[in-house]
Amino acid sequence: MAPGQLLPPHGKQLGRLDSADLKQVVQKGVVLYSRDNKELDLLLFWEVCDFVARVDRVLSRPGGSLLLAGRSGVGRHTATCLVSHMHGYTLFTPKISRGYTLKHFSNDLKTVMQLAGLDGQQVVLLLEDYQFVHPAFLEMVNSLLSSGEVPGLYSPEELEPLLSSLKDAASQDGFTRPLYDYFSYRIQQNLHIVLIMDCSNSNFTINCESNPAFYRKCSVQWMEGWSDNSMKKIPELLLTKMEGEESEKEKATNRKSSGSELGDLGRLFLTVHESCREHGATPSQYLAFLHVYTALHSRKQNQLTTRQQHLQAGVSKLNEAKALVDDLKRRAAEQSALLKTKQQEADAALQEITISMQNASDQKTEMEKIKEKMAQEMSKIEERKAQIDDELKEVQPLVDEAKRAVGNIKPEALSEIRSLRMPPDVIRDILEGVLRLMGIFDTTWVSMKSFLAKRGVREDIATFEARNITPEIRQSVEELLNRNKASFDPKNAKRASAAAAPLAAWVKANVQYSFVLERIEPLEREQAGLLENLRKTESRKNKLEEQLNSVGAKVNKLKEKFQSHTAEAAKLEVEVTKAQDTITAAQQLISQLDGEHTRWNAQMYEIKSELDTLPIRALLAAAFITYLSAASEDRRRHCLEIWMAQSGLQSNTL
Repeated sequence: MAPGQLLPPHGKQLGRLDSADLKQVVQKGVVLYSRDNKELDLLLFWEVCDFVARVDRVLSRPGGSLLLAGRSGVGRHTATCLVSHMHGYTLFTPKISRGYTLKHFSNDLKTVMQLAGLDGQQVVLLLEDYQFVHPAFLEMVNSLLSSGEVPGLYSPEELEPLLSSLKDAASQDGFTRPLYDYFSYRIQQNLHIVLIMDCSNSNFTINCESNPAFYRKCSVQWMEGWSDNSMKKIPELLLTKMEGEESEKEKATNRKSSGSELGDLGRLFLTVHESCREHGATPSQYLAFLHVYTALHSRKQNQLTTRQQHLQAGVSKLNEAKALVDDLKRRAAEQSALLKTKQQEADAALQEITISMQNASDQKTEMEKIKEKMAQEMSKIEERKAQIDDELKEVQPLVDEAKRAVGNIKPEALSEIRSLRMPPDVIRDILEGVLRLMGIFDTTWVSMKSFLAKRGVREDIATFEARNITPEIRQSVEELLNRNKASFDPKNAKRASAAAAPLAAWVKANVQYSFVLERIEPLEREQAGLLENLRKTESRKNKLEEQLNSVGAKVNKLKEKFQSHTAEAAKLEVEVTKAQDTITAAQQLISQLDGEHTRWNAQMYEIKSELDTLPIRALLAAAFITYLSAASEDRRRHCLEIWMAQSGLQSNTL
């Protein structure tokens, strides 16, 4: 099927589509048709798409006409309307009324012939069995199909003004025959006649044989019904669509009935329809059956759900009342226990006052000892600090000066060193010392150049922490200093590079500083231990001071607490008595309503059972309305017995 909506006057070359793409094109056409005309309630299963494709194949040809033979309700009319709209054709079908005569039909034919022959529009003339109210209608359509004209339809006086408008068009097309022939030619090109006829009608064969153009000029398409697979699929599509229109709350409630149960329900729909086929059940009745089901199911479900909600509200209120009584009992028990607890807390507060007063003098004595101990520890800390400062006073300035010098190295000096193909031994030795101190043991020239090329290398060297130097690293660098002492001489280093001298001084200063740090490490550990002891001692002193300062306040607070507990106990006793009276009255009321609670629960269970069997019961009711409304009492009883047996429903559940 051509996927566009609007096609050129005579269509376009058809292309091949798979089923998914065809369904998508048809769905788009349905949406546009519903927007421009009326809502098209169409389920897209295989036969519908197939019918649309078959109709489209013929109507997309110039003058393509169709004889759609089949049974009522399979979708021939819908497929024709949809394809006509998708192609942008003008669809015309006679409006039959009680007084519709041959004259009215002639006027309708003139209308479509003028649209096609004069205006050049693509027109679809849709005719169904019930519209052939006069035998002459068939003969006129046969003539129109055969030659693009109906003999005697126009009088000479009517033709002359009509055909005059075609002179220019005929001249442009190089048409030399009479204008009426050109008029007929345009009708044959632009008019598409679609005949929808019931093949089960006793006059079907006679009408077709009497009008041979129905066979010769029309593409005969047999559309008698749908496959069993589609008939099973239609209920699933309709029920899924119905479920999609429910609210989110209803979806959550009914989601259990989807899936495999939808498939079982679809098979039961088909079984019921098949049992009535011998009595003339048509596909249109099958769709009516499904729509009646959806209406009954929706209405009954709303009624049952409303009743269920009302009962649920009543049961919930009774449950809330029971829960309230239980809560009152629990609170009364808690208040009784709390009354006892308050008295115990008051006694404990008095005992704590006595103990606090007795411990106050002991805490004062302990505090004096702590102060004396803190003074001794402070003296030791000051002594250790003096020793550490004495050790560092000579080497610290060297390290600081070396760091400042490294920080002042110009980037050009480092770039100059990196640009060397092979550096002098002085530079190599100094850089080896730098890399070793910083934990880099790859001392090749490539590694040195890579190190110097790093962003922020001067800052890394200047902020290096000498405490990270291990004894092994320091020893290896000391060996380097002893082995190549001349390389680290300031004069030699400065001659080699402007950056070498600060780096050499930095290496020597950090080695010396690392040695000193190793020597004073025991002093620092001892100082740290003394500081930790001082912190603990001071913490204990502060705690004792807080305890001593708060003794008076604590005693006053405990007295207030005792008085508060006594007052609360009296209040609790009153509340417990009041709660017991309320509990007694509530229990009497609940016992009187217990019968209602039982009855409402039983009714809710019955409603739940009704909701569980509602789909089957609604199906049987819809089948009765659709297929048995005009049947005899015996046939009604017989069909219901069969259907109930097939559905597994007991007779007392209806």
